[in-house]
Amino acid sequence: MKKTRRILLVALLAGMCSFGHAQGYLELPKKNEKVLGTISIQQTILKGFEENGYENVGSKYDWYVELLKQAKQKYAGIDVRIRELKVGTYKSRGFNGYQYEDYYYGPAVGTVVYIIDPEKESQNKLLPAFNKAMLNVPEGSRTAIDQITVTSRMNSEELKDQLIDVLLDKGYRVVAKEHLQKLYQEQQDQLNSGLYNPDTTVEGSKFSAVGYFINVKVTETSIRVQVVNVSTGEYEGNATVNF
Repeated sequence: MKKTRRILLVALLAGMCSFGHAQGYLELPKKNEKVLGTISIQQTILKGFEENGYENVGSKYDWYVELLKQAKQKYAGIDVRIRELKVGTYKSRGFNGYQYEDYYYGPAVGTVVYIIDPEKESQNKLLPAFNKAMLNVPEGSRTAIDQITVTSRMNSEELKDQLIDVLLDKGYRVVAKEHLQKLYQEQQDQLNSGLYNPDTTVEGSKFSAVGYFINVKVTETSIRVQVVNVSTGEYEGNATVNF
């Protein structure tokens, strides 16, 4: 009795697993997925249920498994998914041991996608976005990184370090925003105290010497680089590169 229950439980879990997959491979590609292409099967032998002797016939899940196997062979090393599964001619309905399923003859076709990794993509696309945004900024200009906004799974400090490297490699001067905030606070303290010492007072010119603020925003599907002219407050550059 226990053995029978165990078998039924395994079958039920398999059915739930199959149903869970179906919620994905019959759907359209999601926003955070990139389409690699399509893959199709004209004729193949699907396992199905051996006692029925099906050849080139299977449930939609059977066709999905076969398509995914071939997609993984074609796009080796990439974590691929199947979307928009379409199967050919309907054959019949049969009982697979725990539920009734529809069976189809081929061919079958599906869209192959992979899930976008914003962290990896932003590392690859930062330079193209940066180059486009900085077209009107003279080489050697003094810059400061104002805001870095990333997805919840990313480390903003790592992207900030990468941006600093790019700025320095391109010949721009970089001022730490933390230094500017410290200078501003010192200036406010001096103004509020009413004390003036020409040897220690922070000069306003030290703030205006920063010509441009750089902002970077990373979403699940793109990276944006914005450049703000400090003296005018206007956007000097704005570039978005999609993943």
